[in-house]
Order: sequence, then C-alpha cells, then structure tokens
Amino acid sequence: MTRMTRSLSRSELRKLMRSLVLDWDGLASHSKAMLYCTAQHYLDGKIPWGMTFEVDRWPDYTAVLWTCKDAASAPSFARNDVFFHWTSEDGLRQLLKSKSINWTSLLKLVAFPLNGLTTLKEHLDLQGVPWPDRHAAVCDTAYYLHNTCPHVQNVNTTDNKVTIAPLKPEHGQLVSKTWKFGGTSEVEERVHYSISTFPSACVYDQDGNPVSWILFNYYGSQGLGYTLPEHRGKGYFQLASKHMISICLQKGYLPFLFIEDENELSRTIHRKLGYSWTEAGRCAYIHLNC
Repeated sequence: MTRMTRSLSRSELRKLMRSLVLDWDGLASHSKAMLYCTAQHYLDGKIPWGMTFEVDRWPDYTAVLWTCKDAASAPSFARNDVFFHWTSEDGLRQLLKSKSINWTSLLKLVAFPLNGLTTLKEHLDLQGVPWPDRHAAVCDTAYYLHNTCPHVQNVNTTDNKVTIAPLKPEHGQLVSKTWKFGGTSEVEERVHYSISTFPSACVYDQDGNPVSWILFNYYGSQGLGYTLPEHRGKGYFQLASKHMISICLQKGYLPFLFIEDENELSRTIHRKLGYSWTEAGRCAYIHLNC
C-alpha cells in the first residue's frame, strides 16, 4: 500500500528543524543545510511568499520536498525552485510523485544531489519529460568545515583604505549586470531581495564604491561573488568572503556555496579560504521544460 505524503504545518516544521543537525565535519550535507536555512527564513518571515514543506511520512521522515505553494504569488526568481533532501531512496521516489509538482511546467531543481539522478531520470521518463542536457549545471558543494574564522585583518591586501560593509539596495543593478546569468529584471529583483533581506559582504574603496562582494541566497548558500576586473589580485574577495564566513558562524549556519565544474579560479580561491568538497556534495542545477 502506498503511503500518502504529508505537508507540514508550521509547528511540525519547527519540530523538523529541531531534528536537523548541521555538521562541521566530513558528513556535511548541503541539502540538509538548504532545508534548515529555508525553513528558518520562512518561519522568521524573511520568505514572504507561501511555501510547502512535504515529507514522505511523519514524524519518522526520510525525505523532504519544499517549493512554492502558489507559484503565481511568488517572485519570478523563486516560483520555479524545487528542493529535495533525503536519506532514503524510497522516500525520494515517493516525493517525486507528489502532486505539489507539475512536472510539465518550468522547473528548476536547485542543487539536486547527483546520487539521486538515476531515480530522477526514471521518474522523468515515466512523466514524458526529456532530460535537459544543455540545462543542467554540475557543481561541487564547497563547505567551510571549521567552527572558527580567521580574523579578517589577517587577510593581505594592497590597500588599507578599503572598508567592508553590507551591500546597499542601490547596488543591485551593478551586482546583476556583472553576474554571468544577470542583466534581467528577474535577476535584479532577486538581487534586491537578497541585499534587503539577508547578510552580504562588500569591500568598498576609499571613495565608497563597491569593488568586491558576495551575497547570501534565501536557501542558505553564498552566491553571486564577484570582484571588478580592475581590482582583482588585491585580496578583496578573500576579505569579503571571510567576513561572510564570520556572519554565518555567528548565526549558526554552515557556510557553503556551489562551484561549477569549469570554474577553476573559484575552486582555487575557496580552497585557500579553507573550503573543501567531496564526491558526496556533487550536485546539479537542473532546468526542466525550458
């Protein structure tokens, strides 16, 4: 007999959060960290659109699906986002059949763990949904698996006149147009929301102009990191990143981010910062029905 999935109430979601342990060791799980952060932000009112958190069973769940409850009321940058966390393949299979997902619509599976790809592809075949070879960005999850952060003043920079502070909403257009996927109204909306709602770290030059920055996504990862070309090689991105790591640790978050396979420069920089990655953290951003 097939068990019915269950959408959690707010009180049940709080219980689920208390059951999660974010590990500062080799067993870190990016999907668990995303679940924890998204649930926390939703319960705190930092995610103003409706969301559903669905489990394969309750209270002894083995898989969780979360996505927008009503795509029409969600912002354009989030309405197609779908997330999964599981410890049981059977649990994943059950949630893939959830009626919360219309598999024929535009969807973005965010950082879907590669160890579930076979199960996902089997499900998509049954749904008649083609596999999007050109719309799947494979990444490593880079974790900062330490519970302390080096002091930011220990970072070597060539200019001691810079300051570090959060980004301002008026910098949203600059951040958007410098991101390789940016320059659209949808991305500008996403950037403005992230800057206005969550922590960010920006290095400003002596005239108060932003030169290097990194943001925080609503699901807990760091992203959209960038340094203006004329200011590279000065240690500014390390300064911004270490500041962001410190903020995450103060809030009890596991600092993590995603590095696409072809981005060797980012891999080198984050290795120097103390990040590490393992095969278990391999994942993909998968765009369906594009």
